[in-house]
Amino acid sequence: MSLNIQSNNIGRGWAWISEALPYFKSNPLGWMGSIIVLFIISIVVGLIPLGSLIMNIFFPVFTGGYMLGCMAYKNGGIFEFQHMFAGFKEPYFKRLALLGVIYFAVSLVIIILIVILAIVMLGGIDFFQQLEQAEIEDLSSYTIDILLVLLIGASLFIPLIMSIWFASVIIVNREESATSAMVMSFNACLKNILPITLYGIIALVLSVLAAIPLMLGYLILLPILSASIYVAYQDCFKLDTSDEPTQLIT
Repeated sequence: MSLNIQSNNIGRGWAWISEALPYFKSNPLGWMGSIIVLFIISIVVGLIPLGSLIMNIFFPVFTGGYMLGCMAYKNGGIFEFQHMFAGFKEPYFKRLALLGVIYFAVSLVIIILIVILAIVMLGGIDFFQQLEQAEIEDLSSYTIDILLVLLIGASLFIPLIMSIWFASVIIVNREESATSAMVMSFNACLKNILPITLYGIIALVLSVLAAIPLMLGYLILLPILSASIYVAYQDCFKLDTSDEPTQLIT
């Protein structure tokens, strides 16, 4: 059975978050424990050479594990701590890791393009040298150029984020390649741009609020946002059963 992409009304952007709460409540200690361990892993790996590269590649793998935990809850079970490592098992690992490689490679290309663009538009390397040495006291004359560089950068990164958003859950839930999952994710985000925009605004506000109590709010917010990806996936993708044989009633 194939997947059909569904369009949702803007209000579903909030519903994806609110309906993710039961996933977290099913096992809050397991969710929070996994977030703490993932944070520790990120710090430790970040200390070694190429650590950031490794985490970028494996981030979709961890995400795939969280999606498998959400699938377990949806099927009557609960999210368990070990689900965070489930993406490292086959048949998921190779495709999820390849997803991470593609994401990192495209991100690197975009960053290089933005740097080159910034150098050209802002007057060459001299601008950055003067900025570093605090020789430029007034940046107001560069405001339009800086905003244009940021706008172009956002216009390049947003499609990449759209292509990665549902990719991990598509891979663990369907037998799709990394590139196919990215295309499907991008198309789903494009078709649901209004609810996703509302979702992003709400997530941003909640992220600010979660940071207030010594960042402790993220122990609750990050699991909910993780589960919300799976909730949104169920909304945006529906199985096409039209090719299934019709059962005759006798």
